[in-house]
Amino acid sequence: MLLQPNDSWRWFLGEERRLMLDLGEEMIFATPYPQKQLVCTDGLAQAFSVEDTGLYYTFLDKLGMMTAPAQRVQAALNGIAVARFYKPLMPQSWFFEPQADYHQPQLGELIGLDTPAGRLTMMVVEASASASVCISLSAGVELGETKVLPAFGAIKVMNDRLISLEAEAREMEIRRVG
Repeated sequence: MLLQPNDSWRWFLGEERRLMLDLGEEMIFATPYPQKQLVCTDGLAQAFSVEDTGLYYTFLDKLGMMTAPAQRVQAALNGIAVARFYKPLMPQSWFFEPQADYHQPQLGELIGLDTPAGRLTMMVVEASASASVCISLSAGVELGETKVLPAFGAIKVMNDRLISLEAEAREMEIRRVG
C-alpha cells in the first residue's frame, strides 16, 4: 500500500528524541534518526511541505525496482527526513573504492558503492557537482573497524566513488541480448 501525502502529515520529535512523522489516523512513522544527528529543535512540529511531497514522489518513482510498496514508502520517507533535517555531513569517501568512470547522480537515483566487504545499494538524497548525500538501502554494513552503516544510514560520498546501477543494468541487458 502506497501512502498518499496530505495536509495533516506533521514532522515532530518523539519521546525517544527520534524524528517522527504523524501520518494521521493514528499512524506514526518513526525514522531511525536521533535528534543529535538533526538540525531541529525540541518543539519541532512542521507540516509535511509541498517540497516534501515532491521529494516523496521522486523517491518513490526511483525506487520502483523495490517490489514491496512498504519498503518503497519507508525508504522514501527516510530519504526526505535526511534531505530536510540531517546535519550537514563531511564526505567519508575513503570507505569506498574509486571508480574509473565519474558519475554525476540525479536526486533519488539508486547507486552502488564498492567496499572491501561488497557492494552497497544506496539512494541519493542530495546531489551536488562533487559529492552526494546518500542513504543505505542495504542492511547494516561494516565499513571499517570503527564504522557501521546501518540500513537507512546517511553518508556523504565524493561522486568519483559512485556506480550508476541503472547504467550497469542497461549494460548487462545489452550483453545478455547482444
